[in-house]
Amino acid sequence: MTLRFRRLRLRAVTADGVYGTDIPFASGLTVLWADNTKGKSTCMQGMLYALGLERMLSPRREIPLPHAMTTYLNTDDEKRIEVLESSVSLEIANGESQVITVNRAVKASTDTRLVSVDFGPALSGGATDLKRQNFFVLDPGAAQREDGFHHFLEGFLGWRLPQVRRYDAPETKLYLETVFPLFWVEQKFGWTAIPAAIPTYMRIREVHKRAVEFIMDLDVYKLEVQRERLAERIAANSKEWSVVRQELDRFIARGGGRVASLSENPLADPAALSNAHVQLAEGTEWIPLATVVMQLRANIADLAAKAVPVVEEQSEEVTQKLQQLTQDVDQLNAERIRLHGIQQLKLADMRSLQRRIAALDDDLVKNLDVQRLQRYSGVAAALTPDRCPTCEQALVDTLLSQEALSAVMPVSDNIEYIRSQKKMFEDILVREQSAESERRDQLSAISRKLIDCYSQIRLLRSELVAPGTNPSAAIIEERIRAEARMRDLEALQAIFDDAIDRLRTLQDAYAELLQERAQIPTEKLSPSDRDKLNRLTRLVQSQAKDFGFSTFSPSELSISEDSYRPEKEGFEIGFETSASDAIRLKWAYQMSLLELARDEPTNHPGMLVFDEPRQQSSSRPSFQNLLSRAAGAKGRDQQVIFSTSEDLETLKAITASIDCEEVIFPGYILQKLD
Repeated sequence: MTLRFRRLRLRAVTADGVYGTDIPFASGLTVLWADNTKGKSTCMQGMLYALGLERMLSPRREIPLPHAMTTYLNTDDEKRIEVLESSVSLEIANGESQVITVNRAVKASTDTRLVSVDFGPALSGGATDLKRQNFFVLDPGAAQREDGFHHFLEGFLGWRLPQVRRYDAPETKLYLETVFPLFWVEQKFGWTAIPAAIPTYMRIREVHKRAVEFIMDLDVYKLEVQRERLAERIAANSKEWSVVRQELDRFIARGGGRVASLSENPLADPAALSNAHVQLAEGTEWIPLATVVMQLRANIADLAAKAVPVVEEQSEEVTQKLQQLTQDVDQLNAERIRLHGIQQLKLADMRSLQRRIAALDDDLVKNLDVQRLQRYSGVAAALTPDRCPTCEQALVDTLLSQEALSAVMPVSDNIEYIRSQKKMFEDILVREQSAESERRDQLSAISRKLIDCYSQIRLLRSELVAPGTNPSAAIIEERIRAEARMRDLEALQAIFDDAIDRLRTLQDAYAELLQERAQIPTEKLSPSDRDKLNRLTRLVQSQAKDFGFSTFSPSELSISEDSYRPEKEGFEIGFETSASDAIRLKWAYQMSLLELARDEPTNHPGMLVFDEPRQQSSSRPSFQNLLSRAAGAKGRDQQVIFSTSEDLETLKAITASIDCEEVIFPGYILQKLD
């Protein structure tokens, strides 16, 4: 996961000939110097443009290069020459020592969204027979599809950018434009934020955190995503369980029964489904389906063993059965009336409970507001029975005894009392709702039983007036009804068994999900993450001290475990620092990320680009210490590129004592080429 710049080439074709420059970059620190308006920003933004990273600066698809590469350029003798064509080429290498040359037109007949890659050192090696492949940038898919340049560049760097959540869509890739600002600070916007001026217009949630987590290769987001996706899978499992349970309840209810001993939510215990069974209403009682089936089978066997009698032989039995059915109907109607009366009373009670809970909610809100006002004002108002709480006027005349008002409950105690009352009434309401659901099931079962009894009564009455020699229709229908009932119950049992099988599959999946959740660390940060943040904190403290940070002691600095920004005593550092100290802190943070990459496994590319690092007139000692610390990159096999228009004599005095490469342009960077 390494990125190294080897050489930059700028070319501008004019009516006066070809103008341009070649800038070599070495390992360690390279200082690029040019006076203001002489083309230094052209070089820095040209490298960004070559890599298709102009959207790191702005969402607008405009070329970020100045007029010297787009419209006209000035010569050292102050001539103004029109630019006919121009292009940028950048030779880069990765950690596998693979070298490519990226070419992109600035002003040309071809589309500027085209990026051509030569597989080899086309600038430093001078090879001309290299393999070339075209890619596209800026258009949708440039970061995802095979012909997209950023997709290619991601693979070239050895990165695997994570999928992150967006505000307006489920997920997207963490784009390169959000990662590069952590090691590439451009002049216009890059110095305005710590840790980096990361573009937010891509609608990525907490984009600053996601970028830092990727660069530092923290486990925290991976763990967070694992937890979220696991929670989604558990919720989906629970939802599917609930759907199966509801479908089963509806189907069993249509058959006159109910499901017993079946949890509303998935359980990992394998025995949880063993006790589940179907119950059928028999009068006012609920009988297990297995018991009803066993009794019905015995009844069918008895009916099948007997011959069908004639009507005159059954008259006495029919009369007795008719009387029994009439008594059953009277009992069922009485029970229905009783349950209906209870239902009306309990519904009124539940409405009263709901009103009481709503009143307690209102009281709780008011008391919480009073408590909040007391806390904000710093005055704990004490309620006394002999003083008005509003005007503090003494209260003497009262219809109640003063002793009865001697103890007034404080607001905090009143809040706890209201909460306990609310909890009690909510528990009562839940029990009443459960009982009401059972009453509805009983009323439904009684209604179905009455329909069946009335049907049998009509049949028996018709049989009493039928000719005596006719076969007993009641016995025949009883057989048919019993067999039909048996088929219905068997179908009911089959549906129940199928549902239990589906629930058992969900139960097994639920148990596996719980095991996965148990394997995920409960703490937000892994031990490795904590070590990296502690190491980053020490580096920032050390560098802030070296760079002259003086708003407060650098030892009080720390890196937030939540936002990964510098903080002091748990609070992010904001306006309390001076502008120059804010720049020093920016140096310290970005340099620390670079040095951390040497000590810890991260995704940092091992390079750092600063465009005009001496912002806000930072002191010379601070700037000198920055360059000295940056020069240590060579010993770590890292690369740092600084561009500056600092006073040249001052700069040379600093660079003379450190190990670095100097690229100095006394005039315009773009010069006429022979």
